[in-house]
Amino acid sequence: MTDKQDRRALFRELGRYSALGLELAIAVIIGLAVGYYLDKWLGTGPWMTVVWIGIGFAAGIRSLYRAALQSGKDMEKDEEDKRKPGGR
Repeated sequence: MTDKQDRRALFRELGRYSALGLELAIAVIIGLAVGYYLDKWLGTGPWMTVVWIGIGFAAGIRSLYRAALQSGKDMEKDEEDKRKPGGR
């Protein structure tokens, strides 16, 4: 690989990993919003907000877990490519 391709791959990976924190935050904010409006509509106090923040947090953690699994698969594939004759 050339230096330019390495740099491009690095920035692609940085973009992917920086988006993970944003995904977690957005999932929690969406859970907060849904819970808040359900509490207003149903008059249930903070309970729906608490439940939906938990659901949003769980969704964000699931997203992080799936990204970690994909990253592991990508790393294994790169290692296999390096071991092949004529590989990088």
